Amino acid sequence: MWKLFQRDQALRGVVKISALDLSVLLKSLDSRLIVFDLRGRDDAEQYPYIIPGALLTTETELLALIGWLPPSTPLVLYAMDRIPQSCFRLPPLRNDLSFYTLIGGLRAWWEADCEMDSVEHYAGGLRARD
Repeated sequence: MWKLFQRDQALRGVVKISALDLSVLLKSLDSRLIVFDLRGRDDAEQYPYIIPGALLTTETELLALIGWLPPSTPLVLYAMDRIPQSCFRLPPLRNDLSFYTLIGGLRAWWEADCEMDSVEHYAGGLRARD
């Protein structure tokens, strides 16, 4: 599994990862792996659950957010079903990061019966419950 994260720089781009593989990686690499929930506010309010440890980006500019990440960070992106096409433009902007997308999105995570956290509303925004 670790070899998935040690890809050759020349092969960098957006790589797909399954819910079960991500579930295993979250348990073993939680200090290095960053997961972004790209759902819009409506989707997050309609389905108020999130992958444990994921950052809900409904009120955040994604490009600005990834600008702060340290080099060599493995980054997993997901939405309800598929990530927006605009996210596929991110790897060339930060070719020092490893980009992955969750196959089938949050729906596939739920169908794989992986652990989920609730999202709570606060001050006009959304955040994962501690």
